[in-house]
Amino acid sequence: MRVGKETANPPRVGVIRFEDMRVWQAAKEQCDRVGELLRRPEFRRDLELSDQMNRASISVVFNTTEGFLRRRDKETMQFLRYAMASNGELKAGYYVADGRAYLMPGEAAPLMALNESIARMLCRWYATLMNKGGRPGTKDPGRTNNR
Repeated sequence: MRVGKETANPPRVGVIRFEDMRVWQAAKEQCDRVGELLRRPEFRRDLELSDQMNRASISVVFNTTEGFLRRRDKETMQFLRYAMASNGELKAGYYVADGRAYLMPGEAAPLMALNESIARMLCRWYATLMNKGGRPGTKDPGRTNNR
């Protein structure tokens, strides 16, 4: 057995199951909260909004899962883009629901906070893959120099 610095820090183990990812857990919680909202009569009567919010919340969970399971950076990034877009769509749904008075006073803020937390986690994951060389940058240097 070797002793010293080399054995002081055990090897890092990555996430093995998608259920262990914090972003997935938060997306699942958000999906569950949307499910609770959809049980309300006012939501059930607004078929377009309830269907859109339900599909968007499910999409965040499913695309986060599928991105994790793909195991190739470019494929993972594609599913993260889907998850980020669906998460943004759901945030818009919260604004619409609040504007239509389907949410109780003070209910929108925690829903938005959870949604924004998920957005940050997805963006960090995406940026990590970009930094690993997931795809070449597409920034137009001319636009950054006010030309």
